[in-house]
Amino acid sequence: MSAGYGVAASLGIGLGDHIMRGAAERGGLRQALAAAFLTGAGVATIGALVFPSQWLAADMLLGAVTGLLAFLGLVSLYLGYASATAGVVGPPAAVISVIIPVTVDFAVGGVPGPRIVAGVLVGVLSVMAISYAPHFAGDLRRGLIFSAGAGCSYGTLFVALDQLSPESGFWPVVAQRTVAFCLIALVSTVRRESVFPNRAILATAVLGASCTGVGALSFVYGIQHGDLAPITVTGTQYAAVTVVLGIIFRGERLFWWQAVGLCGTVTAVGLIVTG
Repeated sequence: MSAGYGVAASLGIGLGDHIMRGAAERGGLRQALAAAFLTGAGVATIGALVFPSQWLAADMLLGAVTGLLAFLGLVSLYLGYASATAGVVGPPAAVISVIIPVTVDFAVGGVPGPRIVAGVLVGVLSVMAISYAPHFAGDLRRGLIFSAGAGCSYGTLFVALDQLSPESGFWPVVAQRTVAFCLIALVSTVRRESVFPNRAILATAVLGASCTGVGALSFVYGIQHGDLAPITVTGTQYAAVTVVLGIIFRGERLFWWQAVGLCGTVTAVGLIVTG
């Protein structure tokens, strides 16, 4: 059942990421992210009020720590993109972010059935294929270091989310998004930039962030009530949704290995759900 929440998370986050790309291109990355994190805090607050959620101090503190991890992961990822190319930075970050929680889950909970194991392996390879870009330039060593930092940050974030108690519901996500917003807003303020995008872009950023926020809540709910490995693997297949939407609405090119990755995504989800 947890894999189903991962699929819902991928759909929401993938759609939100597609919309946010347009907002970031027109209004600035940091400004779009500030709007995204603040909107995400609002979506999580609504979720916490609608669904049973308790304000537990330990979980709120852990939620705040995951906000720091999300910020560090994002900064590392884009510093990597600034140092090298997406072909260098993207695949290692994606794979590391999945392998860490899967390894922890298997070590703590034991190795699951063969279908789930096969689904996890296919899912990891699919993420790598979808995120690979065939252009290499820049400082490869620096790019790989930041890529590893991003992957470790996100992988650790997923493991930390698994420690949240189901009783806390979505309040820790409120703390996470609030901390991440404060950090990105601080960076913009220090750089003497606007914290938010202009009004013409703000509506697009809020729409994208709302979709991402719903996907994130589905991801957290799945982790709180299910197994870490299946929800992580299915939840990180959002890249497939983003690629498909980019092809349909942005006229982007589909490389053959991405097509293989998309097929792998469907196969991985099917194996995990039926396993």
